[in-house]
Amino acid sequence: MSDLPDNIKALQEKFRPRFEAQDARMASLAAAAFAAELANAEVTHDLPIDEALALHAAEAEKYS
Repeated sequence: MSDLPDNIKALQEKFRPRFEAQDARMASLAAAAFAAELANAEVTHDLPIDEALALHAAEAEKYS
């Protein structure tokens, strides 16, 4: 980023708060969608806890 012209750096700094706010909103929406998906999930079979946690981690990784 240091090799960018000063006017481009200034624009980036001007819009940084907006972009950071948008990133936060998108992360919040993604978390809410994931929570809704989990809340509406139907249990189809029982799993040992280690398998369930591995599946959960894999699913959560999709949204991060």
